Amino acid sequence: ILALLAAYLSFYISLFCVLTVKWSRGKPVYFFLLAPLVWTSLEYLRSTHMTFGFSWMGLGYSQFQTLTVIQPAEITGIYGISALIVLVNAALHFFINTWVFNLNKHDAWKPSFRVIGVTTLVVGFWVGWGNWALNLTRSQIESSPKIRVAVAQGNIEQHLKWNKLYQQPTMKIYKELTLQAVEGKPELVVWPEAATPFYYGLDPSGTKYVQDLAKTSGVPLLFGSPYKKTMGEKELAYNRAFLISNQGETIDVYDKMHLVPFGEFVPFRQALFFIEKMVEIIGDFGLGKRATVFTLNDYQLGVSICYEIIFPDLVRQPVKNGAEYLVNITNDAWFGKSAASYQHISMAALRAVENRTPIVRAANTGISGFIDATGQIRNTTQLFKRELIVDEIAPNKGPRTFYSKFGDIFSYLCLALTAIISLLAYRF
Repeated sequence: ILALLAAYLSFYISLFCVLTVKWSRGKPVYFFLLAPLVWTSLEYLRSTHMTFGFSWMGLGYSQFQTLTVIQPAEITGIYGISALIVLVNAALHFFINTWVFNLNKHDAWKPSFRVIGVTTLVVGFWVGWGNWALNLTRSQIESSPKIRVAVAQGNIEQHLKWNKLYQQPTMKIYKELTLQAVEGKPELVVWPEAATPFYYGLDPSGTKYVQDLAKTSGVPLLFGSPYKKTMGEKELAYNRAFLISNQGETIDVYDKMHLVPFGEFVPFRQALFFIEKMVEIIGDFGLGKRATVFTLNDYQLGVSICYEIIFPDLVRQPVKNGAEYLVNITNDAWFGKSAASYQHISMAALRAVENRTPIVRAANTGISGFIDATGQIRNTTQLFKRELIVDEIAPNKGPRTFYSKFGDIFSYLCLALTAIISLLAYRF
């Protein structure tokens, strides 16, 4: 599976090389103009398909710590930042290529300096815009009402997570963390993805345990739990998020909408008979149908589960429909001590900027933390450590961003221009 994934992702880079070389026809200035458009189009296409879309670590995410550069994502989305990076590198390529291979031509410097000049103007405008947006957003955060949220990172080992003998110790851990959180007077306590080692709502004793905890603590709980439904003769499991009140009543639920291929479902299982055994091992999860907007007290919030946070268009849906802050619950224990956990939270930072909404992140083994509307990551936990963190966030009561309302317009423009160029290249 990993080999197939690597081949699939490398296909887009190979296609970028083939198309830009073919369409630029050996003219560096054409490459300078084409490269950002083609790269952005392919990166967008790679990221969007509901079955095989994989938006992990697009080029723009490399700038997640450079807050000035990422602010225009509220208009262009992450793909605008990728386009900017390619534009700068294409300009450098043009400059070096022109001076090295055309050194004997007395006028070789003219086009290269024009390209550098245009790129400097674009970058200057981008950074100026980003600096203005960063300062404006910070001032809005400072003047906005705040709410306190607690995140419980249980750090449950993966091999123990579904062991029935470890159910009670697991719930005891979350109980202790939740009661500890009460001291910080939060308005909400968040547990990670699949925090309950039972089917909440279907397991009577486990469900009552969580409901009693909500009543005892006096704080609403948002947590992940497996769930299942019977559809005729078929039983489907769901990766679900529950929000329950401080009286233990279920306020609303959200079912994961973007499942992990070969992790939560097997694509094309009916057509590909030879993978039926894989279905038996993995199982088949049901697909969520709605981007739930939860209402808690005077605020509305949206939830994403696990790697859903890497899909910009999916995350913007609850914000478009009124969510004022976002919660991402995940279990990154699968990543071990690799860089993937750090990459995962870095991608979440861009969702905060695109939608100008703070994000609360609860991970089983880390990295949990808080992200404000500028994309600033703060108050994070360590990997593989049991921790409780409490912090303030400023829900966005203001207007929705261009990106929240309209989505990937910038990417559509890049796709349209790339399509036009391909037609012209084919015709002429």
